[in-house]
Amino acid sequence: MAQEVEFGSGGEGKIRSFWVGTGLTVLTLGIYSFCWYYFVNNELKDIGLAKDDQNLGQSSPAMSVTALVLGSFTFWVAPLLSVYNYGQRIMRAQRLTGIPKQDQINPVTAFLLYFPGALLIVPVFFHYWYVTKHQNMALRAAGGLPYSGDVAGVA
Repeated sequence: MAQEVEFGSGGEGKIRSFWVGTGLTVLTLGIYSFCWYYFVNNELKDIGLAKDDQNLGQSSPAMSVTALVLGSFTFWVAPLLSVYNYGQRIMRAQRLTGIPKQDQINPVTAFLLYFPGALLIVPVFFHYWYVTKHQNMALRAAGGLPYSGDVAGVA
């Protein structure tokens, strides 16, 4: 079971396992990935609200998922922009929670692992591992836990 972290006034998140997320995505033929994307963006929004950051607190997880789903059928611009902005939101949450700059996510690296990584299949798994690792760091720090540590084995 995933470790739950509480922060701020009612905000909470889950320390997620890359392997469980990958397994659920495969089992549901990709449908879980959209649920996951909503959940992680909502957790970042909660961090923004807890830390009184208007930019992060006003983000819309539903619009992020919509850009990913509908944009995939029309133009690649909307989903790519959504994925890049997701990396930016993780970095913002990490800054708000006091994670040192050298340990923060690089949104450009996350984006490049997604695209052209998505076209190459294998590197896209590195993208999900990379963003899950950094999302978990932000959640741990927001909950007052040590942000570092191997979270790959957390279910």
